[in-house]
Amino acid sequence: MKLLAQIVSTVFQPLLMPSLVFYTYLFHVDNSSNLTEKGRSTVLLLIFLTTCVIPVFIVLLFRFTKVIKDLHMKERRDRYLPFAFISVFYILVTYLMSRQVWFSSSMAVIMISMTTVVISTNLITYFWKISAHAAGVAGWLGFIIVFTRIYSSGNTLFWPLVIAVILTGIVIWSRLYLNAHKPSESLAGFVLGFLVCFSSVLLFV
Repeated sequence: MKLLAQIVSTVFQPLLMPSLVFYTYLFHVDNSSNLTEKGRSTVLLLIFLTTCVIPVFIVLLFRFTKVIKDLHMKERRDRYLPFAFISVFYILVTYLMSRQVWFSSSMAVIMISMTTVVISTNLITYFWKISAHAAGVAGWLGFIIVFTRIYSSGNTLFWPLVIAVILTGIVIWSRLYLNAHKPSESLAGFVLGFLVCFSSVLLFV
C-alpha cells in the first residue's frame, strides 16, 4: 500500500493539475475555444510544458544541488525556495499567455484561478503545512463541477467528473497514508482549491 501511495502522490502532483484542467476544458466543453483540434492540442502541450515540465525540472535541480533534502519536501522549510520559484514562474506564465490572441478570457480566468491557488498555498506554507496536493486536485474537481453548471447544454464531463471525484479521494488518502499531512492540512487544501476555482469561474466566466 505504501508503494501505491507513493506512486499516486508522485504522479498526481499539484503541477499536473493545470494540464488536467485545460484538457477537460478544451476537449470536454463544447465551444470552449475557436481553436482547431490541432490548436487545442498545441495549447495543452504548452500548458503542460510551462506549468509542469519546467517547474518539475527546476525542483529536480534543487534536489541534485542539495538545496532541498528530498523530492517529497516533507519538511516545511524545504518547500520555501521551490514554492517561491513556482509562484513567480506561474505569475509570469499567466501574464504571457493572457497577452496571446488565442488565449480567451475564460482561459485567462482559469489560469489566474490556478495561479491564485498556487500563490495562496505557497504563502500559507511559510506558516503552516497546507496540502498543495489536496488544493490542486480539489481545484480540478471544482472546475469540472462549475463547468457542468455553466456549460450544461454542451459538454461531455460525466466521466471526467467521476474520475476527478475518485482521484481526489485517492490523492488525499495517499498524502495521509504517507504521513505527509494531517487531516486538517488536507481539508484546508481541499477547501482552498475547490472554493477559489469554483467561485472564480462562476463569478467571472
